[in-house]
Amino acid sequence: MLIIEDDPIVAMHLSLLAEDAGATSIGMADTEADACIAAQAQRPDVILSDVRLFEGTGPGAVARIRTDHGPIPVIFVTGTPEECNACDYAAAILTKPVNDRALVAAFVQIAP
Repeated sequence: MLIIEDDPIVAMHLSLLAEDAGATSIGMADTEADACIAAQAQRPDVILSDVRLFEGTGPGAVARIRTDHGPIPVIFVTGTPEECNACDYAAAILTKPVNDRALVAAFVQIAP
């Protein structure tokens, strides 16, 4: 799993939720470039991504990762869901503050 989130507190919260839902290997990145590097190092089975990042965007990172690695299930967790119009491939687009149960349910649906 790869978490793309520029707020370290939110990233840690998402990581804990993912672990509770069964994730065993979690990578984290806070920029578009770092997300692509992390995916090259270890292909993620699932991506949880914010939309706006310090540098670049979550959808930009996901597009690059999916181009390099093929389809990977994605859940966007964002305060700006309206900026994810071209994210029709997403399994879910959840709004911050995220509902923990909704995130876990979405993750369980798509996790391998």
